[in-house]
Amino acid sequence: MRRRAFAALALLLLAAGFASASFLALRQPLSLGDYLAVWGLKARAIHFSGELSSVFRVDPAGEFSHPEYPPLWPLLLAGAAKLLGRYDELILALLRPLLLALAAALTFARTRASLPWRLLAAASLVLLPYFQTPAYVGYAETLLLVLVLAALFLLEGPVPTPFTAPCAGLLFALAALTKQEGAVALLAAVGVLAAARRLRDAATVGALGFGLGVLPWTLYRAAHGVTGLADYRLDAFDASGPFRALAALGRVAPPAVALWLLGAAALLALAPSARRVRRALLAGAGVYAALLLGAFAFARVDVAWLVAWTWDRLALVPVAALLPLLAEAAAEPFDEPAGASGPAAAS
Repeated sequence: MRRRAFAALALLLLAAGFASASFLALRQPLSLGDYLAVWGLKARAIHFSGELSSVFRVDPAGEFSHPEYPPLWPLLLAGAAKLLGRYDELILALLRPLLLALAAALTFARTRASLPWRLLAAASLVLLPYFQTPAYVGYAETLLLVLVLAALFLLEGPVPTPFTAPCAGLLFALAALTKQEGAVALLAAVGVLAAARRLRDAATVGALGFGLGVLPWTLYRAAHGVTGLADYRLDAFDASGPFRALAALGRVAPPAVALWLLGAAALLALAPSARRVRRALLAGAGVYAALLLGAFAFARVDVAWLVAWTWDRLALVPVAALLPLLAEAAAEPFDEPAGASGPAAAS
């Protein structure tokens, strides 16, 4: 009876969080922040011109539209608009709850625990502040998250198949074509696979991810005279950047963030089985976070400003990726060991 009540409560939280996120998407459709300056501007250019290269012409000086950003999200918006026959930002906002539903389903599927805990993991995802913030409805992180979680779902499978690594590589390639953080996730996955001595998988994922994702867009940008990144540059190297980023994060992040981090650490400390089974996932999240933090050493703009405007979006992928582990850690005293159904995750 208690388990049924717990499952019903988790399902209620999942439904409420999803309904709230969907309502926000429809109440404030594709109209705020970087959607106007970056993603929507490029999507409209592609839609009305029919040319991918039009993303470089909307802001020739590159002052605000980030011409170096990968194009998959604007392409998806433009493609959906073509199917609709018009660029309708109210209808296109429905892409957000659709992608969120996919991310929640992947979180549910990745969680190795009984039904109530799997529902709780999915509910935790839809209730993340990112999905309850109207300004982020038109941003690209939700698509990035779906692609990364789908790749992790494949790599974490108990019985890898000959298609596991190629499919994961293709998903990481698409992630790299969605946001630059997709390339960071690709690097982290390849590193963890190599450390786990899955060298063939690491080579396959890396070759497809970089060969079909990072490299084509880099060459396409170079062919149109767009090189480098707007916010980062190799010759801007400053070893103090990561430390200044951490200091800025301590100033801008709400106090609740520290409490959640302490709670997550305490939960993992009390769940040795979950930690053991998911050690590769923990390592991958750590590598991902370290790479993002290290990137601030090359920031060409003010680090504090950059952290203030990006920290919550940068945290989305590792936090969401770790939700199954946290649910498994919470379930460990009540369920069978997290690894009872299969071997450790690979990334």
